[in-house]
Amino acid sequence: MIALKRSLVIAMSLLVGSAALAQNHLIKGRVTDDSQEPLAGASVSVLNSTRGEITDIGGNYEIRAAEGETLVFSFLGFETKSIVIDNRAVINVTLAQETNALNELVVVGYGVQKKVNVTGAVASVDYADEVKSRPVTSTAQVLQGVSPGVQVSQASGQPGSEDISIRVRGIGTLNAASPLVIVDGFEGTIANVNPDDILSVSILKDAASCAIYGNRGANGVVLVTTKTGGEGGKGRFSISYNGMMAINEPASKFEVISNYADYMAIINESAENIGATAPFSQAMIDLWREKEKDPNGISDSGYPNYVAYPNTDWMDAIYKKGIYHKHNISANGSAGGTKYLISMSYIDNPGVIDNTGSKKFQLRTNVSSQITKWLEIGTKIWGYESNTEVCDTYFGLMSRAVPGIYPYYDGKYGWMENPEQASDSRNNLYFFNRMGGGTKTHYVNAIAFANVKLPLDIRYNASFNYSRTGAESRTNRKLLNAFSFREGKDAYIYDNLDNLSLTRKYRQAYRWTFQNNLSWARTFAKKHDVSAMVGFEAMYSNEINEGLTKKRLDNDQLTELNNALDVDPKDVTGSQTDFASASVFGRVTYAYDSRYLFEANLRYDGSSRFARQSRWGLFPSISAGWRISEERFMKNSGIDNLKLRASWGKLGNNSIGNYDWQSTYATGYQYSYGNKLTSGMVSTLSNEALTWETTTSTDVGLELGVFDNRLSFETDFYNKLTDGILYKAPVYATIGNKGAPYQNLCEVTNRGVELALGWKDDIKGFHYGIRGNFTYNHNEVSKYKGALEAGWVTDENGHRSYVSNIGDVTTTVDGARRVMEGKLINEHYLLNLYSGDGSHFFADGSVNPNGGPADGMIRTPEDMAWLEAMVSAGNTFLPNKTIDKAGIWYGDYIYADVNGDGVYGDANDYMFQGTSQTPKFYYGLQLELGWKGIDFSMLWNGAGGSAAYWRYVGFNAYSTSYKFTLPKRIAYDHYFYDPMNPDDPRTNITSKHGRLTMNYGSEQNGANAYSTLFLYKTDYLRLKNVTLGYTFPEKWMRKAHISSLRVFFSGENLLTFTEWPGMDPEITDKMNYYALLRQYSFGLSIKF
Repeated sequence: MIALKRSLVIAMSLLVGSAALAQNHLIKGRVTDDSQEPLAGASVSVLNSTRGEITDIGGNYEIRAAEGETLVFSFLGFETKSIVIDNRAVINVTLAQETNALNELVVVGYGVQKKVNVTGAVASVDYADEVKSRPVTSTAQVLQGVSPGVQVSQASGQPGSEDISIRVRGIGTLNAASPLVIVDGFEGTIANVNPDDILSVSILKDAASCAIYGNRGANGVVLVTTKTGGEGGKGRFSISYNGMMAINEPASKFEVISNYADYMAIINESAENIGATAPFSQAMIDLWREKEKDPNGISDSGYPNYVAYPNTDWMDAIYKKGIYHKHNISANGSAGGTKYLISMSYIDNPGVIDNTGSKKFQLRTNVSSQITKWLEIGTKIWGYESNTEVCDTYFGLMSRAVPGIYPYYDGKYGWMENPEQASDSRNNLYFFNRMGGGTKTHYVNAIAFANVKLPLDIRYNASFNYSRTGAESRTNRKLLNAFSFREGKDAYIYDNLDNLSLTRKYRQAYRWTFQNNLSWARTFAKKHDVSAMVGFEAMYSNEINEGLTKKRLDNDQLTELNNALDVDPKDVTGSQTDFASASVFGRVTYAYDSRYLFEANLRYDGSSRFARQSRWGLFPSISAGWRISEERFMKNSGIDNLKLRASWGKLGNNSIGNYDWQSTYATGYQYSYGNKLTSGMVSTLSNEALTWETTTSTDVGLELGVFDNRLSFETDFYNKLTDGILYKAPVYATIGNKGAPYQNLCEVTNRGVELALGWKDDIKGFHYGIRGNFTYNHNEVSKYKGALEAGWVTDENGHRSYVSNIGDVTTTVDGARRVMEGKLINEHYLLNLYSGDGSHFFADGSVNPNGGPADGMIRTPEDMAWLEAMVSAGNTFLPNKTIDKAGIWYGDYIYADVNGDGVYGDANDYMFQGTSQTPKFYYGLQLELGWKGIDFSMLWNGAGGSAAYWRYVGFNAYSTSYKFTLPKRIAYDHYFYDPMNPDDPRTNITSKHGRLTMNYGSEQNGANAYSTLFLYKTDYLRLKNVTLGYTFPEKWMRKAHISSLRVFFSGENLLTFTEWPGMDPEITDKMNYYALLRQYSFGLSIKF
């Protein structure tokens, strides 16, 4: 009987199952986002069943379901959509982006966390989306303006030498201030990673998020995560290509004079202004003006007048347009339990100056395999080879390119066409092309890892990283003459092989790192989320540098070392350095009902950069969060997310040389003995007490989301105190000429506020969003050598004198900046311009010391009478003292007498200006639009509250030399007044630019007088990027077996608004004039 019942049950089950199966039919389709981009890894499931599938890399899916059932489509960061099944066999779905991104995963140190549970200050950048349409010359530049608390600046546009700096929450140390960069879990350099391989970037900004990296996290941490394979599910394979071409041109450049006759006349004027002999004859000036009238006429030498009698604009001659192109192809897929990604990239950036181009080939392979349910192993291997051209771009000599030289014509480089021109003026294009060679760099990085699932929810990760860099630099000069087109013959002969040399420099560096950790996570009673992690890391780094120069070549065509005859032992160099560290670290987190959050981190670090007794440092942090919006009393409040978080922690910094705690030895050093200098071998003093520089950081943050999280707001207030700063202070001369040792000397306070505000929405397929961020940061040297004490004192004999300890309590950075307690880091220390009320004299006829010119320039006879009266009254005006053409004259500025001693502009009148080269605030604004496959984005960024001292002859100084050019804005608008001929047509007494004087090095406005006259604001607002793209409809592409196709147009560095008179407000180094690149690009992205 029982057997019969069992048989009936089985039969009925089979019958019902067969009927159900008969009702199900196969449904196919594709899941995409608003821009018709496929969503790989989206979930497709049948409601109230266990049936479900995952979309492949192309967003495709297949699933069996019956008519009338409901399909549910979901993907992280997108709104879930449900569709009732009808008789369709194909159902394509577009998911709208979810404005509530609280559940997105954020990469943190040694793991990931839900954004909703993060208690530290972490910014996440969707790097893959940011970079897809931009002609990126440096990987880091994509971060510019996209996140609060992160300042990215670029000091050069030269390919391969962009000198990108990243600052997280400003500068809080006198030491190295760059953040730690972690690529796929290991320390690296963001510039080494192919932008197309990056999935996301997280920036850890406070101690709670950075303390897990201990000794390296004091300046913030940038976590780079690369793409992995197999997102599309098992058995899926796809190939994608991204390519673009761009036109490069200088984003900005300052103008120099291009009319040679005007140049000669103005140089003559500057000589006559000081009573010196004019270097150029009037006959030569008249000759150039005559030839200028017929530029296409033929000169006596047979060359056109515009070549033989040139009027060259050297900014136009130096900078040219170039064609940049980038190509990236990648393959992504999975087979069985193995996932793989292979990526190849090629970039050719020719730059905008001859022989400064760079080519780079990059390769990446990411593979992982699920061997068993409890074991996954994998590897990530990537690297590149780059070739960068060598060019004699000594920008300090760019100012010597005068308009009387023609750059290049008929296969010849021009030279000075006027024999009266100074012989050390130069044709920059000639020197750019007289040097040959290049730098070839190889880089390889390999990671092997294993993830093991252990009992009791414990996971074990072990990974090993090895990276190696090899670079070879080859430089050689060539035989090359320069030509006078006016004379029709060579004017500069460079054909002596004895002048040539070959230089080779080699660099080999490698680093290995081993790390492993155990992690555990469990939820108790559905409300208590607990996790813990503990790990160990060891690292070793080694670097070798070698160099050799040989001279006297057999010829200039064979550029190998065996072609050179002589070598000087001084030209043979070599060094090797190494560094090791070891660390133990751990983290504990707790969350109750996703409302009350707690996290603690601890890291114990040892570094070989310190002596044994001070090698180890302990770096803890704690943080907590309160999701107020999850409280009962917040229901129906209209607030979707309201989280308050706070953190405290201590971080470390060991950014010094590998052996700076030890003495180093070399010849040529001396020490003081017996009241005289005696030869010795100690080159640098030791300091075995040297220890960690530590940063104690406090952060309070607030996150708010309303209107279904379409409107988001986030703010952070932070305070960082860095003490024991590793810094070199000057040593007393009695020690000799030894190098100063590093000491734990200083303390810096760094505090600020960050704001981020954004709105994202989707209205019937029209997606739009706007995000803005703003950061204010203030740093101050809160402890150094003591406070400044300056003032008048009276001795026992009644003599008054002005005394100052400025030399004892400050360190000079350069002529315009110093470090002192209570001031900004590297604050400007300059003379102020005199500022009077213009009354000149009192009613009784006596001179009024406060009655001089309002802006400090001697402009009028009344100003000169006041100055003469002041000198007669016993006052002194530095630096030139005397009132005459060669001293202080009409059109010169005078300086303030701050201490009231009657000497205007001496050392006691220098003042701290409250400015530095570090911006006090920076900001960014992003706009994005999307509709029916069309996408548009715009990025603005800017910075303010900073300044730079910039004075360089030929570019902005009022002093001249006839070997230098002239800045156009000053050449045609400068002060001129001749009291002997007031009606001179050149008279201009209203210009803000002073008179021009041909006495470089001894002028009143310059020389050794560093003043606010040449202190310029570097505030700027830049339109960083504009992109317009179009993704073709899927139904058009399906016939060509294409998953997606997108084309785009993009512009980079399109507009800059600034008062900075130089090349670019980000390029404040007076010796660097390689412009940032403005780029107009077209590209496409295609997936199969």
